Amino acid sequence: MRAQDLADLAGTTVRTIRYYHQLGLLAVPESGTPWRSYGFAHLTRLMRIRWLVDTGVPLADVPHLLRPPHGADERRVVLDDLAAVLTSIDDKITVLTAQRGRVETLRRRVATVGRLSPLPPSLVRMYALLLDRPLPPAAAEAIRRERDLLELSCYRGAVPQDVVTLVDALGEQDLEQLSDLWMDFHAAFVKEEPSVPRQVREDLVVDVVRRTVDLATRVEPGATRRLLARAAELDRPAVRAALELAYPAPVYRQLVRTVLDVAQGRAT
Repeated sequence: MRAQDLADLAGTTVRTIRYYHQLGLLAVPESGTPWRSYGFAHLTRLMRIRWLVDTGVPLADVPHLLRPPHGADERRVVLDDLAAVLTSIDDKITVLTAQRGRVETLRRRVATVGRLSPLPPSLVRMYALLLDRPLPPAAAEAIRRERDLLELSCYRGAVPQDVVTLVDALGEQDLEQLSDLWMDFHAAFVKEEPSVPRQVREDLVVDVVRRTVDLATRVEPGATRRLLARAAELDRPAVRAALELAYPAPVYRQLVRTVLDVAQGRAT
């Protein structure tokens, strides 16, 4: 047989046959003709190699498994190798099962909330509801930045469970009130023309933050208390730098500073 004939019979490719030659798994036939002639022995060995590989045996373990074991010691080696292969397969099944579960979770999220996001579904729904309102462009952009900042935290596994607990507790009226707070903040402080400076009214920023904290405390007091304590602990330069990247406008930086002041009891 030519190499292509052998490959066709074995259900593989000529490239695979050549690779097995390189590994020493399959003997190279002598060149007695212009093309290499493969015989029945090559076919039976190739089929056995393919059978072992398809079973899940790594190529590195194939050579000595091809040799018939002689005596109890060699049988023990083969049994140990096959046991190791089973363990490796079980480990892969565990990993694949976990991966399948995560992909299925993503599929359900897209089906229910229409967005592929690492955020828990309740947070995805909250931001979708907020962004579904007729917001001014700057306010919508600020909400998207907040959502994206939380997604960054999700990638690092840093979103506290209390955030999810708080958002899960928000009802429709609470979400409407939260959206109104965003609108009040935007109407009071943000100008559509970034080139035109506008003084930040710190007293109004404090008012919006206070009303937001009051809303959260009414909905889920325990989670709100713990989140404020966590915010106070996270008042570090690296965290501030990330927030300033997400919110470059001075008014939003003031909002973040006020939240941290409230968390630490410094706001008046």
